[in-house]
Amino acid sequence: MISRRNREYITIQLLETKRMLEMVGDHPVMSVSLKQKAKDLMEQLEEIPVDKKDTKVVLLFSGNPVKGSWGIDASFIGKVTVPFQNMVTAEFGHKLYGKVGKRGLLKNENQSRLFLTALPRGSFGIELSKIDSNDSFEDDQLADSLVHVTKLTESSYKSDEDFAAELEGTTPRTIQSLKDFLKVISDEHAGVTIESGGIRCELTPATVKNAFERVSMTITTEKEITARGILKGILLDSWKFDFMFSDGKTITGNIDEGLTEAQVSKFITKYFNKQCNAFLKEGKVLFKNGREKISHVLVSIEP
Repeated sequence: MISRRNREYITIQLLETKRMLEMVGDHPVMSVSLKQKAKDLMEQLEEIPVDKKDTKVVLLFSGNPVKGSWGIDASFIGKVTVPFQNMVTAEFGHKLYGKVGKRGLLKNENQSRLFLTALPRGSFGIELSKIDSNDSFEDDQLADSLVHVTKLTESSYKSDEDFAAELEGTTPRTIQSLKDFLKVISDEHAGVTIESGGIRCELTPATVKNAFERVSMTITTEKEITARGILKGILLDSWKFDFMFSDGKTITGNIDEGLTEAQVSKFITKYFNKQCNAFLKEGKVLFKNGREKISHVLVSIEP
């Protein structure tokens, strides 16, 4: 059970126990037992951090493929889990290695492989989890990938602005898999709720259709560029940089997640307010209304 659901489950039990305590009053036997149960539940709740990272995700579906709380179309589950796994794998690979090809095999597929571990009821759905968790760094990266995929899906139906903000640092391959994921759900006139860690997003059949249209008509590209100019500033707290090109144009962007604080501190010491070459990943997003958004990620700096 993911952390969020586990906290909710224990909280409901705790509230019910406290309600029963009020009913039994000072009963010499029942009150003692219920007080102990409430104490145990509180301890369990305190052991689950609110921000605990999870290497699992819950997908709950509604609409045409679902028959109440009895079951879900098996062929639909088969079709929808493939693009979702592809989306997670691409995002995980980007976080771990910094670069993901548009096609072909990904070298991190085994590390991000998810297994069907439960069939939670709500509407009706599946729980997908990483089973072999023996590398805490990889587990953290996978947990962050699941959260970002959830946020990305949620932003896709809200607005171009929300979607553009969540696209920062997202690879085209992730976007293509999101498009495939939403298409399967939209074609089946279904809705989906995604839960991972403390994040939950819910899309009705109508909002799934809107999300699919937005994603399918959004074109994303990414290329590596070398820019000559002056490093104007780096903020370690926000992991952002300012750089002025030789023509006077100034940009603000994110620093690559693969860099360490020590490496970035060296950039400040050696290149602040000096001429240098900045190696950047330049991403462009073209929306269906013709708007274009350009973002930059700092990869390295050299003399």
